[in-house]
Amino acid sequence: MKVLIVDDDTDFANLTRMSLEPHGVQCHLAASGEQAALLLEEQSGFDLILLDIELPGVSGWDLLTNLREAGEETPVLFVSGLQAVEKRVRGLRMGADDYLTKPVDHGELFARMEAVLRRRAAMPQMHFGDLRLDLAQRRAYRGDRALHLSPKEFDLLLALTRGRGEVLSRAQLLEQVWDMNFDPGTNLLDVHIGRLRRKVDRKSSGLIQTVRGQGYRLQMASPATENQPS
Repeated sequence: MKVLIVDDDTDFANLTRMSLEPHGVQCHLAASGEQAALLLEEQSGFDLILLDIELPGVSGWDLLTNLREAGEETPVLFVSGLQAVEKRVRGLRMGADDYLTKPVDHGELFARMEAVLRRRAAMPQMHFGDLRLDLAQRRAYRGDRALHLSPKEFDLLLALTRGRGEVLSRAQLLEQVWDMNFDPGTNLLDVHIGRLRRKVDRKSSGLIQTVRGQGYRLQMASPATENQPS
């Protein structure tokens, strides 16, 4: 297991590293959000991020938001001195996989890390033709080509894939992906469909189809004349 520990408390970070290394965990340390972002750019293959919230400069909240918006889905376990329930709820809603408060029992920490990775590994994959969605890592592939999707683009493609070729209305997609009621004046869905189509269909046959007056669907065959791309 390769883990990135992001904490400006060097004593805590080093003690955590010493407690994890006997379990075969390879630990890398970052004392700020900026250092963590740089490490994640320079290195690949991190299995998990242990992330403090109260960091100098870029906070743990901001770092997690930036990572998820950039399509980085490495599991994140918040390890923070902020113990209020609303902080834990906020962290989980932002996309963290778990939240543990300090002071930490390192035996429990390692058990939580294992549980996070088990949950991720147990999540299946979905296929539609040559499209493959890895639900554990939240990554998408068209054939052998990786699709670099934002979190909302992945959620939109997942909703369409679950439709298995059925037409999903604008209202259905807005509710499923953005948890919002249909607003006939919003172009939010159109913008994301356009971005998604450029990535998914850039080097392959058109998979995302518009059904005029009805909505969108995935379709393997060539679209009929009434189903033109938007």
